[in-house]
Amino acid sequence: METKPSYLTSEFWVSIFTGIYMVANTTDVINQIPDTWATVALAVITGLYAVARGQAKQGVPYTKP
Repeated sequence: METKPSYLTSEFWVSIFTGIYMVANTTDVINQIPDTWATVALAVITGLYAVARGQAKQGVPYTKP
């Protein structure tokens, strides 16, 4: 199975939207969870995205259809 470019994956968009939410939370635009937990959550989500892309790239290189 060929891998898609990163911007076409659901992991990318989930990490982008979650990152925006967490940044908004830490800058007091939205203040629903403590800043420390928001920072930790953002770091974990970024790390998990990197792992997911690394596993996806283990396959065959992407070629345009």
